Formats: sequence, C-alpha cells, structure tokens
Amino acid sequence: MAAFSLPASANETHHNVSASVSASPVSQQVTEAVGTVRGIDAENKKITIDHDAIASLGWPAMQMRFTYTEATPQFTDLKEGDKVSFTFIQQENISLLQSISVR
Repeated sequence: MAAFSLPASANETHHNVSASVSASPVSQQVTEAVGTVRGIDAENKKITIDHDAIASLGWPAMQMRFTYTEATPQFTDLKEGDKVSFTFIQQENISLLQSISVR
C-alpha cells in the first residue's frame, strides 16, 4: 500500500519546485509574472509562455505551459509573440492561469 501516488500527468510542469509539502490542500498563492506567448492550444486549454524569472518562487526564466479554464478571463485578442503580464496559482503539478493581459 502506497501512502500517495503521483498523478499520471506529472510531466506537465517543466521545472523543479522545491516547496515543502504540508497537510494543507492546495496553495492558493497568486503569483505575478511577465513573458511572451509562444503558443495557444485552445483544444486542451493550454497556453505556452516564455516567462521571465519569478523570484518569489525561485524559478529561473523558462518556457512553460499554463492551463486555463472557463473562469479565466477571456483573452480572444491574444496571439503568439504578444508580451503579457499574467497571474497564476500552482495546484500540485498544474500551473493554473488566473489572468492575462497584453503589455
């Protein structure tokens, strides 16, 4: 019997997060970042962004896929190459986009 199991989509993130694990459910800390849109996958509700370093998380600049939902404000004018400001929360191995706007 295992005490826990890893989600099947564990390869969805592209970074090593060294946050401590606690008994609390999911951290709802909203993180602000800036970057450049590299792709939009509307079918899978993913957006790929080359983001600058995020000091609050200790992350270097990198390219990541962020998930969005119906609750995410619409960004119909967004296109590849746009410079954006965005916010997200980290839910286990999913980076969930909260807001995004062209800079």
